[in-house]
Amino acid sequence: MKNNSSTVISIFFLLMSMSLMLAPSTEIIDVSSGENSQSTIKIWETFSDENLCVNNAENVPRNEGDILLNWVHGNGSSLAGQQRAAALDASPCSSWLNGGGLENTSDVNVLAELSLNVLIVGLDVAENNQAEENDDFNSGLLLQATILPHENLSDTLNLRWYITVDNSPLGESTASDVVLHYGWSTTFHHDAGNSTNWTQQISAERLAEDGIPFTADDIWRLEVTLMLVDDLNNSINAADTIQLNSPKLTPAFGGMVPTLLVVVGVIVGLLVMVRQDYRREVGLPRLRGTMRKDNKGWTADVEITAGIFDVTLKGALASSPWKISRAPSQQLVTAGTNRSFSVKLKTSDEESYEAVTHWEIDVDELGGWVLDLKLSIPHNK
Repeated sequence: MKNNSSTVISIFFLLMSMSLMLAPSTEIIDVSSGENSQSTIKIWETFSDENLCVNNAENVPRNEGDILLNWVHGNGSSLAGQQRAAALDASPCSSWLNGGGLENTSDVNVLAELSLNVLIVGLDVAENNQAEENDDFNSGLLLQATILPHENLSDTLNLRWYITVDNSPLGESTASDVVLHYGWSTTFHHDAGNSTNWTQQISAERLAEDGIPFTADDIWRLEVTLMLVDDLNNSINAADTIQLNSPKLTPAFGGMVPTLLVVVGVIVGLLVMVRQDYRREVGLPRLRGTMRKDNKGWTADVEITAGIFDVTLKGALASSPWKISRAPSQQLVTAGTNRSFSVKLKTSDEESYEAVTHWEIDVDELGGWVLDLKLSIPHNK
């Protein structure tokens, strides 16, 4: 069924190309808007020192849907991180909730409806496809939002956007949800009931300058957050966030193509794609696992079974609220064999019903992949 579905999708796009005389310049992938503008969300901010607390963000007791901004404090900090630390009088390894201390029990005072949408543009644009002289936006992230004030807003309230990256280098280790790109604006209507349709373009070149990966294999590590922050008292008055997912790209076709060549291309393309689907089907490994709990905490027992190609396990991560305490070391699983191992996990939400893990692998002849494995939590935990 998987192969058939892929073939049907391929036929659709290939036939669509027959009716086009010119190829589209970019591919746009829509990421659905988040739904985190309610007052019940929590916004955690941590300040991680590379020498003292690189895992500080992992210890924040977040729930699903909470927002985390992990600022680098000290060496390597950004201007926005320095300004935010100064505004909150934050020290290294400190954590803050909704713009206040951890003892803060106040919910976000929502003064406006904030709805974020993110478009992933031109992720498969070739390096030689440069922007024209009119600076067309060919590749990057396009942020779109609707801002609707519930009441007249103070002039000190600004719109801020952040891009955080999971598994980002920090010192000699890696950290989660590290803020690597930021910006702010006051160009939106502050009067009650007057909505603003706001957009912001972030080019792939700018993302690269900030150390943000913009590839199909890494896009799932990115999270985009939009907030309304009052610079007078540091309060947060609205927020929305989107966790990006790796898109499945479709090939682009261009130029003036004679009908006969297009038909031949359709046939050849179908054969190639069916073969590629088959190679992935028999070449990618299978993952399965179970969760158990003892006096030392949660343990995942995982088994990886290689297909017709050798597999190298390179690392593993878990989605919030779960964290893998120590990922398994890099190891080779030869074709047709399996290997079992156990990893320790911890969670900030003991009521969670499953742990979603991501396993980074290299497969001979198929390249790098990230496989997802959902581990159900036993009911008798």
